[in-house]
Amino acid sequence: MRARTSTVGTIRRAGHDRYDRPVEPSQRRTFALLNALVLPWWLAMILAPRSRATAWLVARLPLVLAAVGASYVGLLVRAIDGGLLDDLDPDTMRRALSRPDAFLAGWAHYVAFDVFVGRWIWRTALAERRRCRVALLLTMLFGPSGLLLFLAQRRVRPARS
Repeated sequence: MRARTSTVGTIRRAGHDRYDRPVEPSQRRTFALLNALVLPWWLAMILAPRSRATAWLVARLPLVLAAVGASYVGLLVRAIDGGLLDDLDPDTMRRALSRPDAFLAGWAHYVAFDVFVGRWIWRTALAERRRCRVALLLTMLFGPSGLLLFLAQRRVRPARS
């Protein structure tokens, strides 16, 4: 097989284009939109957790989760149509998830679940009168690590009365 250089200077093997396609501008916009959709909720919960405006905004989160969920389904259908589920071994899944549609479906999944968990942390922290900013920031950036921190805080320090 003859190697060729892509526009970004990486070496690719011929025959692997299905997995090595560059992200198209529309896919970059989708990625940016998925992130932008949930950013106001993250900022409100982190920067002003006890604000009435945050409570108002968080009450409307299910609408955004529905939009992200619909995006996820659409992206997943496109990814499956491209052969995502041909074989479920780890190497095939790794390669398949490197394709833009499959990656974006996975990203929509992460975004939806992370903000859902963030909302649970925020609500629980308010109800138990505890701080949650660091746990929310970690959840936004690193998903499960923020949840783990919050669960550990709840275990170590009982709720304030």
